[in-house]
Amino acid sequence: MSINVTIQHRDGTQTLSTVWPSTEVALEDEFGVIWGEVFAAEFVPQKYLYFVAYTATHEAGKTPLDFKEWIKTIASVAVVDGDSPKDSDPAAPHGSSES
Repeated sequence: MSINVTIQHRDGTQTLSTVWPSTEVALEDEFGVIWGEVFAAEFVPQKYLYFVAYTATHEAGKTPLDFKEWIKTIASVAVVDGDSPKDSDPAAPHGSSES
């Protein structure tokens, strides 16, 4: 099952993007972390969540902005796993990575 991120923008619009394996690998490559460990933790650093939301959105062609410009346009990010939305602060997306 894939997960989705819902991005609420400061202008009131909303974007839904799917997190694919390429997004998971991008997080691992960018920060030198393991996907499954990051999102199994009690507290997930916000920069990881925002990076995942940005990467999923950028990969889908839904933003031409670079990360530093894009982050200035968002108000919040929520992770949706299946049919149940989860608060973005302690987000726990699915999946694990075996390096």
